[in-house]
This record gives sequence, structure tokens and C-alpha cells, in this order.
Amino acid sequence: MAGRILLLFLRGIAALPHRWLMVIGGLIGLLHVVFRSRAYRVTETNLEICYPEMSKTDRSALTRASLTATGRTLMETPAAWLGNPVRIDRWITRIEGEELLHEALDNERGLLLLLPHLGNWELANVYFANRLPSTGLYQPPKQPALRPVMEKVRRNLGNELVPTTRSGLATLYRRLLEGKVVVVLPDQVPSTGEFAPFFGHEALTDRLVMRLIRKSRPQVLSVSMVRGQDGGFTMHFLSADEAVFDANSRAALAGVNRSVEQCVQLAPAQYQWEYKRFKERPSGEFRLYNYKGESSTYH
Repeated sequence: MAGRILLLFLRGIAALPHRWLMVIGGLIGLLHVVFRSRAYRVTETNLEICYPEMSKTDRSALTRASLTATGRTLMETPAAWLGNPVRIDRWITRIEGEELLHEALDNERGLLLLLPHLGNWELANVYFANRLPSTGLYQPPKQPALRPVMEKVRRNLGNELVPTTRSGLATLYRRLLEGKVVVVLPDQVPSTGEFAPFFGHEALTDRLVMRLIRKSRPQVLSVSMVRGQDGGFTMHFLSADEAVFDANSRAALAGVNRSVEQCVQLAPAQYQWEYKRFKERPSGEFRLYNYKGESSTYH
């Protein structure tokens, strides 16, 4: 019952006009700023270390803009999941670098797309559902109420979504070896991984992209969905950093992170800065999100 109620609620949000979703999302972002929420403080911390040369005034403005963008993404996500894919596809008004995609598709090798948490990354699924079958990962929800929602999302878009299990990862390898398209979020903090530089600081980085490349030798592009001032989105296809193919693990992971940085520079205010990207720290380094008196260093 709880799952059905949640699904109905999300469908109601998905049916709202896009301009309403943007206004409501903007208000959500404003509330984070007014009440100095945890998301606000994490965003401030991340921007301070990633853009140390930026003035305090400019960082404050970027913090507000980032939380506004995140609020809008939050409100748009039910539509990206459950809305009419044809209607939502009209939100994508421009495509940059599409020739890179077509060039890659003309090759018989598989295509690995790196999709950072920038703009509204969920819209990429809508783009591919309407044009190009793809395979991606999803985290099976622990809450029973969310399971019917995820099942509906998987059916609604038509893309192949596989769970973050051993069998799901094996499917990703197979799809690339079959010459198909696989989409991966490269900037999440993994449960295990290796430290590599991200905006000049060590960040625990998932090995998945590196392993997919080494085993399947696919072509690699980055892709981002950036929101314009009018609410329309520009989809950007970019060449990934060449180091992603490096045989050295640290160099390859640094290449993955530089590919993410390249996307972020398209629209820094639309990156998910409230995410604790530097939560895990090398031994002896200070914790960055020490807001409740936690131990100040890792040991």
C-alpha cells in the first residue's frame, strides 16, 4: 500500500508543468540556504576546497545557485522516471558533440558513457530510451515502498537496467563485448576503491570504469545534461580523458576524475556539490564534513 501511494504521489509530481517544477525546486534550494542545512554546509565545504582561488562572495553565490539547481533536479526527477518519455524528451532542446556519438556508434566496439551528477542526469535515460538502447546500473532499494517505483521506472523507459550485483556487472561486460552502449555514473563514493585526484584532492574512486575498459576495450565518452536559463536542456557529448586507458591504476582513475571535471566546468552551479564526494579520506588527513564534533582525522 505504501508503495502504491508513493507511486501515485510521484506520478502527480511528474504531471506538473515543467515551469512549476522549476519554481518549486528553486524554493526548495532557497530553504536550504535560509536554514543553513547540512546540504548547504557540505556544498560550501566542497566549493571551498575545489575552488580555493574563488572569492568568498562568489563561492556564496555559487552555493546558492548549486542548491537551487539541485532542488530543480529533485522536482524534475519523477517526470524523468515516470512521465511520458515523448513529452519529457522535448525538454532536451539542443545537443552538442553529437558527432562524437555517431562516430562511436559507427565503430563495432562497445561504447561506455560516463554520466556525472551534473544538471539532470536522469534525462539521459529518456534520450536513450527514445533513440538508442542502453544498459545501466541501478541500486536495488532497501525500502519495500520504493521497489514498485523502481520496477515502474524500469518498464517506463525501456532501457535495460541491471542491479549492482555480480550478475548485473557481468551483464555490463557482455553488453560492451557485444558492441552495445553502457552508461555508468563515475563520481559516486564506492564501498571500496582507490584514491585518485579530483579537483586537486584525493577522492576514493570506483574501479568499475577502469575494469570495464580493461576487460572490454570500449570507446569512452562523457555525457552531461545541462539546464539552460529557459529550462531547456543541452546534452553534451565529450571525449573522455585519454588517461582512462592507462595501464597504471592511479593514472586511469585520475583520468576518470578529470573526465568528470571537464563536464563540471560546463556548468559548475549544476554539479551535485552537496554530495560528500570526499567523505573517505587518506589516513591522517582531516575529515571535511566534521559538523557534529566527529574525530578530526582518519587513522
